[in-house]
Amino acid sequence: MMNYMQKVAWLITIIVIIAAGVVIWGIQSGKFFVEENSLPMSVKSVYQADNFYNIQAEYPQFKNADESFNKKISDLITEEIDNFKKEAKANWEARVETATPENPVPENPEEPFDFIGTWDSTQINDKYISFVINLYYYTGGAHGINIVYTFNYDIKQKKEISILDFLNSPQESLAKLATLTAQDIAWQLEIYDSTPNADFIKQMIEDGTKPTEENYKNFNFSYNALTIYFQQYQVAPGSAGIMKVTFYKNTLDTNSISSDCLK
Repeated sequence: MMNYMQKVAWLITIIVIIAAGVVIWGIQSGKFFVEENSLPMSVKSVYQADNFYNIQAEYPQFKNADESFNKKISDLITEEIDNFKKEAKANWEARVETATPENPVPENPEEPFDFIGTWDSTQINDKYISFVINLYYYTGGAHGINIVYTFNYDIKQKKEISILDFLNSPQESLAKLATLTAQDIAWQLEIYDSTPNADFIKQMIEDGTKPTEENYKNFNFSYNALTIYFQQYQVAPGSAGIMKVTFYKNTLDTNSISSDCLK
């Protein structure tokens, strides 16, 4: 016979196992996802695996956000997959058309064309949604393409947050932010300083970090940091991939760059 303490320990173990099973089921089935103790959300999946395409993508949908915001997220994934399929098909058809008896082309690609979509959150709570979607796709050629998209949303105001919304004194602050960003990117790319293309790369940095809303449209923020993303080829050669810089609140404060979104 079990004594009282053994019974209690046994019951606790059973409860923990059941709770863990429920959580695992929820995550694997995509039924729910709750982060930072507040904002319910679901994770949608797109999957296709055949001789031509390998598509694996996930993206979030938020219960307390406007329908238009959720639709913008889902439409992005749908449009990117549609464009990927069209480009992959066109490239393959061009390859088939240029094939010769000496260099025949098989009925299907040697490997399916890849489309991979992942996402990662900076914060999801009862105030803000801030997350990034990373896409990778290959439609033929020497290498694949990486693309980044960010979403920032004010829960209480029910609206998206642009970089100009994020910054206090937006034009002045954006100019200061551009200076810091160019310095950070140059430091990250110092490996290119001795290459024959050094001047060209410096021009890429200058153009890609100019203080325009377009250059700084991809960003995320937490309670104490701002991260800015730059598309492949925006500020550096394609081999550098997606580049990003992160500035913590104390650095921004030191440079007189403030935001009500940072606490």
